[in-house]
Amino acid sequence: MQVFEKIGDEIILVYNPREKEEVEVGENLQILDKARGRGVVVQVIEENLVDLPGILEDLVRRESLTQVKVTEHAPSATEKYIMDVKNMKFARTKIRKELYIDKNEEKLADWTGWVPDRSAMVTVVDDNWIFEKLGVGEKFYKHPILLGDTSYSRRQLVSSAYHFQGITLIVGKKGTGKSHLAKAILLGLIDHGAKGIVFDINDEYSAMRYNEDGTESPYLTKIIRLDPGENLRFTLEYVGPEVFYDVMETIGVKEASAIELRNIWERLASSGQLTFSQLQAESDKVSNAHIRDALTRRLQRLARTQLFTDDLETAVKLEDELEKLPSGGALVVNLKAKDKVTCDIVVQTILSKLQELLEQGAQPIFIFAEEAHLYLREVNWSEAVTRMRHLGTYQLYMTNTPTEIRPLVIRQADNLFLFHLTEEQDLNHVSPAAKIDSETVTLVAKALPLRRCIAVGEATKHYPFVIDVKRLPVQTAGKTRLYFTEQ
Repeated sequence: MQVFEKIGDEIILVYNPREKEEVEVGENLQILDKARGRGVVVQVIEENLVDLPGILEDLVRRESLTQVKVTEHAPSATEKYIMDVKNMKFARTKIRKELYIDKNEEKLADWTGWVPDRSAMVTVVDDNWIFEKLGVGEKFYKHPILLGDTSYSRRQLVSSAYHFQGITLIVGKKGTGKSHLAKAILLGLIDHGAKGIVFDINDEYSAMRYNEDGTESPYLTKIIRLDPGENLRFTLEYVGPEVFYDVMETIGVKEASAIELRNIWERLASSGQLTFSQLQAESDKVSNAHIRDALTRRLQRLARTQLFTDDLETAVKLEDELEKLPSGGALVVNLKAKDKVTCDIVVQTILSKLQELLEQGAQPIFIFAEEAHLYLREVNWSEAVTRMRHLGTYQLYMTNTPTEIRPLVIRQADNLFLFHLTEEQDLNHVSPAAKIDSETVTLVAKALPLRRCIAVGEATKHYPFVIDVKRLPVQTAGKTRLYFTEQ
């Protein structure tokens, strides 16, 4: 394997795959000038066949002679040489780090612009060597979380729960393994005593209470499933006026009706009679027919969600549910098949109450949001990324439509786990979150099979690694009703 040329922060290598020099996209290499004790660590982002003069002509000639019998006479060594030349490959690599060797001690540092000459030795690097130099691995962390194995060296990539205390994006096409990785991170956080809230739109996460064989998993009592309208219902007093008004506005209440609703709410609250049934009763007494009809229709719509109750015994408080997880765990809010109104009420109420609890000094918490664009409004994105993040709400967003993620979230992301994507628009939108060159994101993402992703950010000390997500011993898939049960 030889250095061919340098272009910007890229080094192009040429090699003969027939001589067992094969490399893969995402693999790490070391280019070392032993005489100077200096080198660079590069990562393969693309492979190509070498295009030499005469190769196309030879291929066309051979293809055109398929109907003619041609006998060639050449020594075996010559024939091998010809085939080797025709099959030579380019490996396009990105320079990641600079390597120094001082008194037999190897050190990695940020690249200064220096490059080795063409006589430098090129070798494949074991990922454990990079982990050791970067300080990545179980022995470096107090709260280790196993994410998976690097795809080529098959070394365990272990991050720390500490590195997920920010914003993490998990992006990729449907079915590529995003949720599987999110579950691995969630279980790792729970193992270290952290608490989380999961907005689950596919009813997947609560299945982790059981092992693959159907027996109870260690997380049986640490994962609490909350179903809106069943074991997740609120009193009006707990929801609060601001959340309730916002929801009413999203379902079409106009200004005049909203003013009347506020007046009714304030009267009931001041007299200690604030209940959903009383709110409905008072709305029926409004003298203006248009306002009365508008409020009545929308309150009936809210009543059908069964999210509101006047019974304090069946009403849920977020703080009470979190207290059921003294040694860590997760509240899984099942939003599968729920309409937008239900999702709005549930998410707004939980986020507003969570903010209140954090302002009062409650323990920080992790939020896992599947396809958050379906239920988070613009103000929620802004609040979550700025104010709530600093209060101690750490967020993980999982989506197969990255263009729906707000630019503010992209810019503030601390970690990116990118699964297979092909659309240029998606890749260009999400690439700033990686904090590395866009070419790596664009080219590597297109070459990722299922359950494989490129990981970069605080969790990897900002060095991109291609990993296969670890297998979990618990049930991870949601159940979909099927008409045809066999292929």
